[in-house]
Amino acid sequence: MGYYGIYMKTILLFLLVLPMVHMQQAPKTWVPLLREGTKVVDGVGVLSRESDNHPIVVELPRGDGKTIDTFIVLPNQRLAEMESSTKEFPERSFRFSGDIYAYGAQNYLLIREVVSVGEHTERNHPTIVPKKPNEESVEQEDFEDSIADIVGELEDATGSLVRSIRNASTHPISKEVTKEGLRISSRRCHLVRNKHGAWVAVFVSDATGLSDPPCTVLPGSSFTSLTRWAKTQEPSTPVLLSGEVLNYHGHGFLLVSSWRPVHNSDHLDN
Repeated sequence: MGYYGIYMKTILLFLLVLPMVHMQQAPKTWVPLLREGTKVVDGVGVLSRESDNHPIVVELPRGDGKTIDTFIVLPNQRLAEMESSTKEFPERSFRFSGDIYAYGAQNYLLIREVVSVGEHTERNHPTIVPKKPNEESVEQEDFEDSIADIVGELEDATGSLVRSIRNASTHPISKEVTKEGLRISSRRCHLVRNKHGAWVAVFVSDATGLSDPPCTVLPGSSFTSLTRWAKTQEPSTPVLLSGEVLNYHGHGFLLVSSWRPVHNSDHLDN
């Protein structure tokens, strides 16, 4: 065969084996999302974030001891308390319980109960969340986006959430204007986007002329269908929302449980 033939066979064998070796050295692990509605009970972890441009997260290992779930923490009073404690004691960990939500390829965690359990491995801790989430009024520019703009420029929910939380935490409202845990049912509102991409529910005044402050809509399964519908409507199109209002530094956030378009037969006092 000669030296040249042996040399070429060696090169070909090397080229065939190299990708297989690379695949063995760098396996990819796919972690399936947890179903929305799953409960976390007595999980232990710390708040962390990769940078100011990333959301606040907490990691929890599954029962197999190998798989780790990463949850983006949704804004509410519990999160604000955890951030305050973490700022004072950077190595502090927490035991918490809460509800899991799903949107896109990410799980979100709404912490309902939490207690501090002492020090933990030091992490880079968060202070961040949708821009101007609690405007008292809606400017005309909020209604000027064309349908093409809404379809083409709608930001990823995580990016909007990061900016909203950051803005709320750095511009707290001294007087509480939204009540944590308030349930709304078929409330008439308009859905608008602020200039940073977050969806905001602007409530229509009731029969007394009063209306609740606007709330930034949080990601979840209902958020997916709601925003898909909203992208095909004029910004002034009313919609009926049901869900839970959360309070984060005095700013309102809304977890939508259900929604439906307004029909001609609906009364104006919804």
